[in-house]
Amino acid sequence: MAPRKRPETRKTPEVVVCPKSKRNRSPREQEPEAKKLCVKGPGSSRRFDSGCLWAGLASLQVPPPCRSVVRALHHHKLGKAAWPSLQQIGAGGSITGLKFNPLNTNQFFTSSMEGTTRLQDFQGNTLQVFTSYSTYDFWFCSLDVSAKSRVVVTGDNVGHVILLNMDGRELWNLRMHKKKVTHVALNPCCDWLLATASVDQTVKIWDLRQVKGKSSFLYSLPHRHPVNAAHFSPDGAQLLTTDQKSEIRVYSASQWDCPPSLIPHPHRHFQHLTPIKAAWHPRYHLIVVGRYPDPNFKSCTPYELRTIDVFDGSSGKLMHQLYDPESSGIISLNEFNPMGDTLASVMGYHILIWSREEAGMRK
Repeated sequence: MAPRKRPETRKTPEVVVCPKSKRNRSPREQEPEAKKLCVKGPGSSRRFDSGCLWAGLASLQVPPPCRSVVRALHHHKLGKAAWPSLQQIGAGGSITGLKFNPLNTNQFFTSSMEGTTRLQDFQGNTLQVFTSYSTYDFWFCSLDVSAKSRVVVTGDNVGHVILLNMDGRELWNLRMHKKKVTHVALNPCCDWLLATASVDQTVKIWDLRQVKGKSSFLYSLPHRHPVNAAHFSPDGAQLLTTDQKSEIRVYSASQWDCPPSLIPHPHRHFQHLTPIKAAWHPRYHLIVVGRYPDPNFKSCTPYELRTIDVFDGSSGKLMHQLYDPESSGIISLNEFNPMGDTLASVMGYHILIWSREEAGMRK
């Protein structure tokens, strides 16, 4: 049965835009203001204002205590930051995955292209090496951690997935995919349930209690293109996948064999760009993902902006967009803090922080 494809809406949602001086604008951005700063819906037009993501959630009956976004972006240059743990790795040692240690928030796990999965602290010390390859032909692409089961899971570039306990003892090492494992994710409510995504165009669901080999998966979810990510929703009831072309899927955990809901979205893969991955809001049923405008995408419009798009996870409707003209690059990764009131966005070597203004700063 073919996946259910949600109809694309031609109505453009509100976008949060930060002011930019004309002398700093690129030639493309110097189009008439009506083209850039006005959006048109059926029978009406309006100018982008200082509204924000959280204000736009009113239709979802979300009652945030504050209604505006701090539109000042804090740029964190990795090359200049005083983070010893990230220095002297080099281009070939890129960090591919990072998770805080749930048992000690002063520590974090990393997977990297230098061929290791390790536990580090904020002083730059390596506390433990969980996996290590002695050759540059193999490296680790993703990881996840469970506090309840006290396990670490990591995937490599040739299809292997390794499960270890937090003492570093390897529980199993199996080739679960034919090609690179781009993402591993443990279900937040049933941490024995594992999702793995791969460039072999599949996402597989596993029961860690019953893994015996590459054919012991519970379900295999085929995709039309290689897959960048597979994220369980905070309640564990749904799975969000992002391919390397123009499709976001939402699967129901109770009905893996049923057609998923599809959200058409431009985020095509580019060799020198960090793969774009859609993510969940931690408290509300919302999906956040960076947009990479594609002229071949059906609903592409002239001078389309590289926005951060926010979708309703139930209907697939585009609810809101974030954009700052001073930082108009492609946003590859987005992550909310646990409270959901601050959003970190990765754009090349920069990290952009979006958060609510303090109450009383502005009405």
